[in-house]
Amino acid sequence: MTGARHWGAGAWLALCLVLHCPLPAAAQDAASDAPAPDPVAEAMVEPPSAESTPPAPAPTPPRIPLALDRLQRAWSSPARGLAERASRARAAADEVALANVDPLARAALFDTTSGAAPLERAQAAVLLAPGLPLAHASLARAEWERGSVGAALAAAGEALRTLPSHLDGWLWLGVTASILAVFAVAGGSFLFLAARGIATARFAAHDLGDALEPSMPMFARVALVAAAVLAPAALGEGIAGAALGLLVLGLLAPAREQRFALCVAAVCFVVALHPLVDHAGARIAAVGSDTVALASWSAESGFVDAIDAARLARAASPRSDAPDPDPLALQAEAQWAQRSGDLAGADARYTELLARSGSDPVVLNNAASVKLALGEPPAAIELYRRAIEVAPSALLWFNLSQAHGAAIDVEQHDRALAAAQSLDPVTVSELTNRLAGAQSAYAASLPLQQTRVRERLLLADARQASAELRRVLAPGWLGSSLSIAAFAFAAAGVLGLGFGRRLETSTACLDCGAHLCRHCGTTPRGDGRCDECQRRRFQRRSGTWEATSRSRSLGERALRGTGFLLPGLSSWSGRRCALGLPAAIAACAALGVATGVAAVLPDPASLGVAGPLALHAIAACALAILVFCAALHAFRERRSRS
Repeated sequence: MTGARHWGAGAWLALCLVLHCPLPAAAQDAASDAPAPDPVAEAMVEPPSAESTPPAPAPTPPRIPLALDRLQRAWSSPARGLAERASRARAAADEVALANVDPLARAALFDTTSGAAPLERAQAAVLLAPGLPLAHASLARAEWERGSVGAALAAAGEALRTLPSHLDGWLWLGVTASILAVFAVAGGSFLFLAARGIATARFAAHDLGDALEPSMPMFARVALVAAAVLAPAALGEGIAGAALGLLVLGLLAPAREQRFALCVAAVCFVVALHPLVDHAGARIAAVGSDTVALASWSAESGFVDAIDAARLARAASPRSDAPDPDPLALQAEAQWAQRSGDLAGADARYTELLARSGSDPVVLNNAASVKLALGEPPAAIELYRRAIEVAPSALLWFNLSQAHGAAIDVEQHDRALAAAQSLDPVTVSELTNRLAGAQSAYAASLPLQQTRVRERLLLADARQASAELRRVLAPGWLGSSLSIAAFAFAAAGVLGLGFGRRLETSTACLDCGAHLCRHCGTTPRGDGRCDECQRRRFQRRSGTWEATSRSRSLGERALRGTGFLLPGLSSWSGRRCALGLPAAIAACAALGVATGVAAVLPDPASLGVAGPLALHAIAACALAILVFCAALHAFRERRSRS
């Protein structure tokens, strides 16, 4: 017993001292290594005179207007009602290959002075922007208020379906869900570690006191255990340090199920501390990280504000600090010129884009459509074939057939059209209907790929955002790197398991929770129960046991009630606590969604109730998992007592 005492105390002290050492210079912030400014040298530097100061460059005028003319005319022209105006704007948007006109959809929803009913405004918004979650959420609310439950549920399902595909919804859902995932996994893991550590504390204090000094009073034993467990947290490791000490404390128990569950909880806490926090930091940094990419995507609605127009014009023009124009901005300007009818300007911009990177199928298709409109079918055929080699689709084959038709090549036209039919006949039918209504040669254009915009947004530096999130959980060494945290928790696990095997631990009765210790005279039976509970089980089976009511204290009732709500967290023994970890994570997820939906990121006027509805669906799934764990734990408890 003396060897176990020195081995465990020395290892735990070494682990705490290692965590208390200062961070290496490579892990410090780069700003701390910069030299401090010299106020004397700064004072001796003369400010530049007004004559030597070069004049500020004139602001670059935007090369695209704030709205497409045909969309503005379709929306502003007199109409008999909102439905006619929305249908006319939808037809104009289809002509220029705009799937969603979000500004007009918001205008239809928020214009209460038009005299239209909420249902009519919601239907017009869905027609104008079928990919806007706010439009479907407003339609669901209007249908619900009218009493159409089926239509309301269908609209709510569409709102949930379009939420991750819309850029604003993707940003909002990514930030909110990732932060709530960190809260759920880290909070649930820490709650489980704390519950099992506290449940083991009375046995650990008793056993460690017997190993060190049997005459030590109980309050001194508890103080010793508390000091050892909270030592990493007191040394600056925060919540992660407390989890480290609780892991060692919980592993002192002899129950294998508790030890396995604690090791899994430690792994979950480390995963939440680093990979999940890094993912959440990347999503936070993506919000507003690339204004040019956001402006390029904003132009896909047919309307831009003056700031986005100026950003696109500046990014698409060569400058001293950026000699090469931004490809996304140049593509947005090219598509805007194509949709507004400036075919020469669009052809020049697409030619520049193809010279820089000619493998984008969207750029190849749209450049070929411009060539076809300019009366150059051979050039269009070549570009269409290059696009098909990269990403074949029914739309590209259909456009190729139209280019062969313009070149009066009937055989190649029929072959290309047959290839398009074999890939997707529905798309070919829709394109044929649009061709029938076109007044000239028709070739479908492709919108800007949202995946490119998302990739650009995710390229932002997320180290600062991740560090700010991680500092709440681990302000010290454990939050500096994943390898350090993994090594520390692995060392704590080895320490707890090794010390628990060398220490002769006491336990609790599975039925009544009585403290059982061989040194104190209360020897546990082979099945982990005391003599009284074992005698009661034999009498119950033989039919000679008479049930007697026993009054329980308020604390015991609260403990048992919590044990049923959160199974495995407050049970008498750790032999049936494996369900406590998923139950704790599910409870933290439901609590986080219920209290932190609106506190993470505000609605960018694109979601409505679609965002909270999605997260509350996640909360409902978490509550279902919690109920399942509670029911399974109750079944196991009843089976063990029978």
